[in-house]
Amino acid sequence: METGKNRLKKLNRKLKKNPDSYEANLQMGVFLSQKDSICEAVQYFEKACEVKNNQADILFIIATSHMTLGNYSKCEEYFKRALRIEPDNFKFVYNYGLFLQETKCFKDAVNMFNNALKIKPDNYELLNDIGVIYYKEQDYAEAIRSFRKALNNNNDYLVAQINIAYAYLAAKDILNAQSIIERLEFMHPSDLEVRELRIQLNAKLNKVNAMDGNFQTELNFSEKSIQINPIKIIKKFSENVNFEDIGLSIVIPIKNEKENIPLLYKEITDVLDKLKEEAEIIFIDDGSTDGSEGILSEIAKQDDKVKIIKFRRNYGQTAAMNAGFKYSRGSVVITLDGDLQNDPADIPRLLEKMAEGYDLVSGWRKDRQDKFITRKIPSMAANRIINKLIEGTGVQLHDFGCTLKAYKRGIVKNIQLYGEMHRFIPVFAAWLGVKVAEIPVNHRPRKYGEPKYNLSRVSRVIFDLIVVRFFSDYMTRPIQFFGKIAKKLVGAGMAVILLLFCLNIFADIPVSVDTLILLFAMLLFAGLQILFAGLLGEIMMRSYFEGQKKDYYVVEKIINDGVCKKCAELQA
Repeated sequence: METGKNRLKKLNRKLKKNPDSYEANLQMGVFLSQKDSICEAVQYFEKACEVKNNQADILFIIATSHMTLGNYSKCEEYFKRALRIEPDNFKFVYNYGLFLQETKCFKDAVNMFNNALKIKPDNYELLNDIGVIYYKEQDYAEAIRSFRKALNNNNDYLVAQINIAYAYLAAKDILNAQSIIERLEFMHPSDLEVRELRIQLNAKLNKVNAMDGNFQTELNFSEKSIQINPIKIIKKFSENVNFEDIGLSIVIPIKNEKENIPLLYKEITDVLDKLKEEAEIIFIDDGSTDGSEGILSEIAKQDDKVKIIKFRRNYGQTAAMNAGFKYSRGSVVITLDGDLQNDPADIPRLLEKMAEGYDLVSGWRKDRQDKFITRKIPSMAANRIINKLIEGTGVQLHDFGCTLKAYKRGIVKNIQLYGEMHRFIPVFAAWLGVKVAEIPVNHRPRKYGEPKYNLSRVSRVIFDLIVVRFFSDYMTRPIQFFGKIAKKLVGAGMAVILLLFCLNIFADIPVSVDTLILLFAMLLFAGLQILFAGLLGEIMMRSYFEGQKKDYYVVEKIINDGVCKKCAELQA
């Protein structure tokens, strides 16, 4: 894997050879942005822009970079240049509006937001932001009108509900403010903003706060994209530069979950609507035979953010995960089961934990809703064994089998999975030296469909655990692994031979020592041969697939594979 220093040296050599290279300047800008050196990065982006001055996306990147650096005049210049090329680009118009309100050009900001509203007339977040600007100008009647429009488009939008309550307080309309606050307290009793509203209302009612003058509090914009690191919005400008154009990929293996799919899709989209992030949902149809394929196809027709990967036959959950990872584009990948037992509402909590600096966040089904004997007991035993075997990694989890996990893209793109090894990804990640965390998540009983796991899978998991242990510690020195096994087996064999010898001499037991020794030796050799054959077969299998870069599953078709289409549009 190429290190940062080597990458920097290579880019410097390219620029020294050709200072006007579009690709080299662009890649250097990206590299420096990833290192948070925005001031240096913007110089290379500007140079790339000089070479190809019709790239609206680069102009937008430069504008947001200057905004981050506080260079407002430069920021406005590049925003205007980007908008001249793509005047109907919602992202450009909206962010320029945010820039104008940041620089307190409120009237211009409202005009720009209204232009954005023409592009997306039903965007409730945009209506909320227009209301915030009117509020800042103390035009509370217009603010309330905008918040009401936002709530008409999405009655559950909490930000607008809180903002309209503040607007009513500022307009001294106590009755409407009190009505909204009481409803919010019932629906969101623990929300800090709602509690603050109650304090403001009580102060108004008790005439403690001087609200007969000017009441003003800072309202919430729906989102401030300009505060995001500029590198996150760079698209794929060329074949040689690999950028992410979305933030989140949701990967869901599916096998015969016809009743669960529509409910799961609805729950996921509800969560994604609240997350201010571009996302895709990837369903992997692992050989379903109950009509799941038809339901998935219908969903994909209605929502181009849904991608369907259909296998020709059932290859198992690990293969499905591998395919989902391969075809995902998000900088963060979330996995969850398709049986509704994992709760999509936990996705924001995984992301919040990841924001603390972790590379992988695993769910822990603390209150697991499964059968005790066939599911819970084997799981607890497996988790204990796994933790014991990986003590040296520093990672100890309560629940390796929970599918609900959040991964940074670099992890899943650097791990090849086989057998039943999807549950061991945190182990692989620990060996890669990344930070792993675990949080309790909600687990629900299965309502529809049949469980796909039973006690027969325990043996497979144990065998895969042996392979994981082998590949982690002994792949480069297999003689140590085989030597330890041989040492223990030979030691046990010698002890049995010695015991039989003693029984034959001192206890006068008529034991045919030669026969027993022969049988025991045959047993030892047979066991060793089977074990070694399995491990050698594993090595050969990995060499075959990884050396030739082959997948061990066959994809029949992919629906809504938007990657190539987007790249073609950008390169046209």
